[in-house]
Amino acid sequence: MTPEYEVTYLGSRPCADGIGTFRFSRPSEYSFTPGQFFSLSLETEDGLVSKFFSHADAPGDPAIELTTRLSGSAFKNKLLALSVGDVVRISGPKGRLGVPEGSTAVGFLAGGVGITPAHSIIRNVMQTGSPLKVALFYGNRDEACVPYGEEFRGYAASNPRFLYVDTLDHPGPDWAGESGFISAEMIRRHLSDPGALHWIVAGPPPMVEAMKRVVSDLELSPERVSYELFAGYDTNG
Repeated sequence: MTPEYEVTYLGSRPCADGIGTFRFSRPSEYSFTPGQFFSLSLETEDGLVSKFFSHADAPGDPAIELTTRLSGSAFKNKLLALSVGDVVRISGPKGRLGVPEGSTAVGFLAGGVGITPAHSIIRNVMQTGSPLKVALFYGNRDEACVPYGEEFRGYAASNPRFLYVDTLDHPGPDWAGESGFISAEMIRRHLSDPGALHWIVAGPPPMVEAMKRVVSDLELSPERVSYELFAGYDTNG
């Protein structure tokens, strides 16, 4: 049975285009592996509702963090209505997504709030000084909201083992990065040997399906790719 814990709401920060990051206290006895997820339970107008969220925080962080799209559902409205100091319940951790043991290089294909497990893993790599080489290809709609974008750019500027490629569907006139959806051709422009990395794809079903086509175009062997559909994903949740 998955353990349950009481946690305290610590606050949030918004990201444009209806995305928010929310932080909760981490019990001293709670531990997880980067890439895992947990469930959060809130008492809403529809009753007690539980939703799954990937850890966006790293094990070395003092608080549990989630980033999610604010859909206007009863659950998300309750999440927005929390006051600092409110006590809620979480259950976890769950899931087995992570960097395979023995890997020396890992790549991530992510979009929007599907970045959270990658952020947890990458942040842990940076905090621990791991020699792991990391490549992140990250797609978003426009410059108004790129969750953790500034953090990733900082890592790329200071750590030569971290390659960060962000691409926008609708870039502004001053955008200097990539544009359009992540593609095999885009990846090959930045990596001479994509097959040398272990690739991780995690997110809602439409994003994962799109990235499966990219993986096929790259002709990666199946054992070099890990997939995880966001548990309990609901476009209205």
